[in-house]
Amino acid sequence: MTAETKAKRSPQKATQKRAEETRERLLDAATELFAALGFDGVSARTIETHAGVQRGLIAYHFDTKEALWREMADRLFTDLRERLSLTADIVRDLSPEERQKAFITSFVRYSADAPMLNRMMAQEGKAPSWRLDYLYDTHLRDIRAEVSRIIGREIDPHTYYVMTGAGAFVFTMEHVCEKLFGVNPREESFVDEHARIVARLLESLQRETDES
Repeated sequence: MTAETKAKRSPQKATQKRAEETRERLLDAATELFAALGFDGVSARTIETHAGVQRGLIAYHFDTKEALWREMADRLFTDLRERLSLTADIVRDLSPEERQKAFITSFVRYSADAPMLNRMMAQEGKAPSWRLDYLYDTHLRDIRAEVSRIIGREIDPHTYYVMTGAGAFVFTMEHVCEKLFGVNPREESFVDEHARIVARLLESLQRETDES
């Protein structure tokens, strides 16, 4: 490679890097704002301002606010899917009781690490919309099936919502927890204890269901 070729490629790489950084900043800002205010509560300009980028860059990088929302959602669920894949590998040879406990522990830790997903779902679960249809068709249906495979049985709606509610809500509302109890729920010791409590709760509910 000649010095002239290197000189030509260097500005191209710098431009590409800046474009990638801008996309990430827009996705980060969109994630925070959509999770807090919902899709209809946020304008493209507000996202650009929050990201600290020039006006019009959402149109340049994503075409529309709708496309930005889809990519934001895909990025959140990709992280969850990767965590589920790791959990599936870990629990493969465990008993059904151990599989459920390991899954709950993994889910609680994920929810502490990534509270934006549950905040976004709290916004989108309020009413039917094209976004909820997109989430179901693209992610939620497959994730429900994957959770059933991981725990070794078809998950019912009561177990699903006890698990997601008890497991994730405190991290979704972390600032309320801090006000009420003076505790940061995302601290490692809290997360571990919360996972143990949720696992015991679901074990108890499962026993009652099996006995009834």
